[in-house]
Amino acid sequence: MLKRSLIVFLAVAASVVVASAVWRVLDADLRLNKAHATAPSTAVPSTAAAPEPFKTVHVPNQTTTRILAMDRAKHLAFWTLFLKNEKLACDAVVRTTYQGGTESGVDNWNVRCRDGYQYSVNIEPNAQDAVCTGYPFARNGE
Repeated sequence: MLKRSLIVFLAVAASVVVASAVWRVLDADLRLNKAHATAPSTAVPSTAAAPEPFKTVHVPNQTTTRILAMDRAKHLAFWTLFLKNEKLACDAVVRTTYQGGTESGVDNWNVRCRDGYQYSVNIEPNAQDAVCTGYPFARNGE
């Protein structure tokens, strides 16, 4: 019986300690909120300019439009052939991303190869077939 009384006493004592700690935290938070509400504001009016409206999206040039119209297999084969014709290292293209275009009509593509090479390719608006420029990034893991 003495053992149970001791356990009950310790449980009650622990709950009183925890309850008083919680009460102090809550009371301190209430005092902080009151102090914050009554403190004079030192806020300065914002002089930030209104955000600019979104820029318009530029329509892809003719070459990019033809590339986007290809099915996936032809699309990847086109980019693989393009990179090989440019004598750039690439065993096979596995992923491409059309990044968008500029006001002047230059479109940007990201082309990733299976062997880890990745290229950023710019397509001029007056490009005939595959007249483009490519810039290689470092291989993954190098």
